[in-house]
Amino acid sequence: MGAALAPIIGQQGVAALYRRSFHLCVSPRPRLAGTYDSVPAAMDLIALKSVLVEQNETDALFFGEVLLTTLYELLTTLIGPSLTARLLVDVWKPSSSDTSSQEISP
Repeated sequence: MGAALAPIIGQQGVAALYRRSFHLCVSPRPRLAGTYDSVPAAMDLIALKSVLVEQNETDALFFGEVLLTTLYELLTTLIGPSLTARLLVDVWKPSSSDTSSQEISP
């Protein structure tokens, strides 16, 4: 995601967008409030994973979804919906391993 966004908003812009999204997701959730300070300034998915593994599965999935949705919405307000969709089209595509065998033509 960072690689797709950096040419448009720069590395610092990507980091700021990530931190802002993380802050907006953490602030209404008291159990996660202390994790904001432990997340590095850059978009570090390893650090994010370490935060998520400390949560139960339901909370981790919910938080991950809310974080991505928030990031997408913030980016849309910054650069518009059309450019956001074009930049993130490859990020949102399901991987080839997600394709069921029924969808693959012989």
